[in-house]
Amino acid sequence: MIRPLSQTLNDLIGFAEETVTRPNRYSGHALGARFGELAAEIRGADARPAEAVRTTRAAMVMVYALEGFYAGEPEAGSRSLESPWLMLAGAALPLLRVEAWIAFNNEKAARGT
Repeated sequence: MIRPLSQTLNDLIGFAEETVTRPNRYSGHALGARFGELAAEIRGADARPAEAVRTTRAAMVMVYALEGFYAGEPEAGSRSLESPWLMLAGAALPLLRVEAWIAFNNEKAARGT
């Protein structure tokens, strides 16, 4: 069974917040299954037709930003906090929060409550 998109988006928000606030916590290799499953769920949801307002755009941006951050080589003379990918992830967080809220309301309306 596919879990609600709003839950997946909220999990992605939590992972992204952790990354933005503690960027050195995970290396690219330690990223592992947790993010891989989230990314796969987001990509799957984005590939399906939207039942209401599409709420996966910011999530796709976040997935690409996090993948870029963890896959990228540190740039000469820069710290991880100066990574353009990390900056993009931080900038995408407010958009992702809005889309998670919209997804939750879409699901609520679909249930008729």
